Amino acid sequence: MILGLDIGTGSVRAGLVDADGQIVATAAETHPTHFPRHGWVEQAPEDWWAGAVSAIRQVLQVAGCPATQIAAIAVCGQMHAPVLLDRHRRLLQARVPLWNDKRAAGQAAALNAWPELRHLPGAINPATPAWPGVKLRWMAETDPALLDRADVLLMPKDYINFRLTGELAMDWSEAGSSFLCDPATRGWSAAMAERLGVPARLLPPLLPAPSVLGGLRPAVAEVTGLAPGTPVLAGSGDFPCAILGSGVTEPGQTSDVTGTSFLLTRICETPLIHPGAMNVALPLRHWGAFAVVDAAGDAIRWAAQVLNRGSRSFAALSAEAADIPAGADGLIFLPYLTGERLGQGAATKAGFVGLTASHQPGHLHRAVMEGVVLAMATAFDPIAGQLGPPDSIIAAAGGARSPLWLQIKADVFGVPVIPTAEAECGLIGAAALASAMLGRHADAHEAARALVRYRPPVMPLPANRGRYAALTARFAEIRKAMATIDTLLSEPLP
Repeated sequence: MILGLDIGTGSVRAGLVDADGQIVATAAETHPTHFPRHGWVEQAPEDWWAGAVSAIRQVLQVAGCPATQIAAIAVCGQMHAPVLLDRHRRLLQARVPLWNDKRAAGQAAALNAWPELRHLPGAINPATPAWPGVKLRWMAETDPALLDRADVLLMPKDYINFRLTGELAMDWSEAGSSFLCDPATRGWSAAMAERLGVPARLLPPLLPAPSVLGGLRPAVAEVTGLAPGTPVLAGSGDFPCAILGSGVTEPGQTSDVTGTSFLLTRICETPLIHPGAMNVALPLRHWGAFAVVDAAGDAIRWAAQVLNRGSRSFAALSAEAADIPAGADGLIFLPYLTGERLGQGAATKAGFVGLTASHQPGHLHRAVMEGVVLAMATAFDPIAGQLGPPDSIIAAAGGARSPLWLQIKADVFGVPVIPTAEAECGLIGAAALASAMLGRHADAHEAARALVRYRPPVMPLPANRGRYAALTARFAEIRKAMATIDTLLSEPLP
C-alpha cells in the first residue's frame, strides 16, 4: 500500500492506495479557517499536523492495515501558504496566510507597475497576492522583525514532511510558482529574492517530487501507528498533484480541479507569459497555464450555511437546483467572496444580481454553481485566446462528484467534460509519485496513466448552449460594471 496525505484547505485527507490505483480506505479531519478581515485568510499549521496524525490513525484502523504493508508515504498540500520556522525549528506564526489571502494586494500592484519586473528570471507570472514571494514582501514591509527571526521557508506539505521526518526541503512544483524561482535552472532566483527583500537563507533545498526526503521518525511512528523508517517522499503541491492524479500529463490537455477553488489548466511545454494568465510547474515536467476562481466549493459551502444553516446536504441542494432552468431565471451570482487573484483584484466583492421576489432557494443555489463557472469562462478567456479553446476537459476533485456542476461546465464551455472515476485525485497523484519511486513504473506520468480511470463524458446540451453563451457575455459585462461599486464598498463607513 501507499499512504497518501492531502493537506487541503478544508481538511486533511489520508488514503491507502493499492498497486492498481484503488483507494482502499480514506479518512479526513477538518480544520478551521480564520478570516480576521476581508481578504485575509489564515490557518494554523498545528491544526494541519493534528489532523494528519488523526487521519492516519483512522485510515489504518478502517483498513485494518498493518504498518508493515505501507511501502511509502507521499504528501501533497495546499500551496502558497508560507510557513516560517526559526533556527530552533519552531513556528514563528501560530496562523499563516493561505493561497487565497489578499493582504499583499498592494505589494503585488507595486511590483506589476515596476518596469523591470518582466526581465527578472522569476517573473513568469503577474505579481499577485497569492505567491509566497509577494506575501514575504508584505512581511518585509510590515513586520521585518519576523523575517529577521526566520531561518527557513516551507509550504504546508513541507511542514508536514518536516514533522514526519525532521528533514527540510521543498519540491519544484511549489517553488516554480513561488515568485522566487528561475525556470531556466529549476532553482531559486537570487535576483527575485533580493528584489522582494527575502533573505536567501530562508530558501530550502529543492528535491524532485518523487524522491525520498527521509524516513519516518520513531516518535511519529509511535503516535500514528506507522512503522519507523517508512520512506517519505518530497511530494508536491496539491494542485499539480491533482492534475497528475487525473491523468493529465501531456501538452494540449485541459484539467479542471474543483475543490475549495476552481482551477482550469492547459498543459504547456513552457510557461505562457501573459498578464491574464498564471503558470504552475508540474511535478515531473511541463507547465500548466491556469486561471482560478478562488471561491468555488467555498461558495457552495457559504451558500449552504447562509441559506440553510448547513442543515441540508450538497446532494439535496443540487437536486433542488437541478429543477431550476439554465440561467436561474435571470439570477446571476458573482462568486468573489475572497476577491480575485487577477482580474479586478482583491477589492472585488461577491453578490447576487437580478434578485426578485419570484426567486426561490433553488434559484440561488443554481446561480451560485453557475456563477463559479461563468467567472471561470471570463478568467480563462486570455488562455483560450492564446492557445485555443479546449476540445475536452478532464474534471477531478470534489467538483467531479456533482453531475449538475459537470453539466453546467459542459454547457458553458461547449465541450465534453470527462470526470475521473476517483474524485480524490490528489491521493492518486501522490500514489503515482510513490509508485515511480518504488520502481513500479518508469516515471510518475506512466504511473498516472496506469492508475487513473474515467467515467463517461458529460456532453454539452444543445438546448442550453445559446442561453449560456448569452449569459457568459452578460456576466462579463456585469462584472466590469461592478468595479465602481466594489471600490465604493471598500471605503470604510464613518
